[in-house]
Amino acid sequence: MQHLLAQQLTKAMATIHGRGWCDGTGGNFSCVLEREPLTLLMAPSGVHKGRVNPEQLIVVKPIARVVRGCGKASAETLLHMAIVEETGAGAVLHTHSQAATLLSLRVGQEQAAELLLSDLEMLKGLEGVTTHATAVALPVLPNDQNLQRLSEAARPLLKEAPHGLLIAGHGLYAWGKDLATAERHLEILEFLLEQRWRQLLLEPLALQPRGIQGITHVLLDIEGTTCPVSFVSEVLFPYAAQRLEQFLHDHATEAEMQSLVAKVREAWRRDTEAHAAGLIWSSDGTVVPYLHWLIQVDRKLTALKDLQGRIWEAGYANGELVGPLFPDVPAALRRWKREGFTLGVYSSGSVPAQQLIYGHSNAGDLRPLFSHWFDTRIGLKQQAQSYQAISDQMGVAPAKVLFISDSVAELEAAKASGMAALFSHRKGNPQDDSGSFERINEFSTLQLHP
Repeated sequence: MQHLLAQQLTKAMATIHGRGWCDGTGGNFSCVLEREPLTLLMAPSGVHKGRVNPEQLIVVKPIARVVRGCGKASAETLLHMAIVEETGAGAVLHTHSQAATLLSLRVGQEQAAELLLSDLEMLKGLEGVTTHATAVALPVLPNDQNLQRLSEAARPLLKEAPHGLLIAGHGLYAWGKDLATAERHLEILEFLLEQRWRQLLLEPLALQPRGIQGITHVLLDIEGTTCPVSFVSEVLFPYAAQRLEQFLHDHATEAEMQSLVAKVREAWRRDTEAHAAGLIWSSDGTVVPYLHWLIQVDRKLTALKDLQGRIWEAGYANGELVGPLFPDVPAALRRWKREGFTLGVYSSGSVPAQQLIYGHSNAGDLRPLFSHWFDTRIGLKQQAQSYQAISDQMGVAPAKVLFISDSVAELEAAKASGMAALFSHRKGNPQDDSGSFERINEFSTLQLHP
């Protein structure tokens, strides 16, 4: 079996060399022979990978120790082993293509980042991807000649990575459950990188890292910032509206629900809006007509937000609702958390509703990444004192906080409190004019420094 695998691996190496992805002695390639103890079949370091024959391959155990064959194991064996241990891969292929080298230098030379690859049919060649209408975030790490340190830096990224990892200026690592799958993943990722590189030639200013100094905390809006605005207006609001009356009926005897209804009834009594005042009071005291109107006009009544959150909780629990985060968001949140930044949320939706989106997101449960949650109980989002109160609760000076939102009015209030602020410019957002604020299209290019 080892001889057959050796033939397959050398054939794969020759093919990869022929594609121009590992010129000269570049690249390194491995297959798993045993998992306990971990044993790899590899090409020796310093040889021309397009001309290696099966007899030249070496067998390597942990700490890059050659136990069979002639030649030296590459120092990068440590990274191969980390990938296998963290992902269960059966083969790891490392290439030095032009596209992988140049793109990784562009986005990750100074600090860890992600490279988004999206909206191409070839994405479906990656295991687990079923539609082209998606994006994957390929992790990028700065190069490090200390392979032990580099391998440890890579470990927390590997399970979430799309079967690949970029090392800045050094190329791509791709892997799969066996050699054939690893080859497919390598070809797919190299194709996607080539397309991204050519796109960069057409848009020379794209993928420029945006660095911000002096930040220790990141405060994020949700709608239009970390998930589409349409999810709230076209999914969440109708979902709650359709189930509102039945939900109130089913929970009518609960003390908390009675308190919520009383607050809504009092708000209705005090509402001077002509349409609200013209709604007909029912003999049984139901507040359903007023609640439906509030939803229709998107009125930010705290009691309504609480009620909607309770209805949405049931929808998330049964799988009818999933938080559709933008594809760059989960990877960036994990990166900032790893780098020691404190993350918080400030949304007009209630804290329970916020936690539902992140707890049942398309990237899994991301709630542990956040340390702080704020809604309109802290104050209105257009008022500077709200952001000062948030800073006070987080125990940090406003100048140490970066706030990201798609609303200029909110950004102006945050800036007035002393916070740094960025305008979230996402496809489908109703507000396109960022005013005096710098735009950010995706979090993958945002690099923060304390």
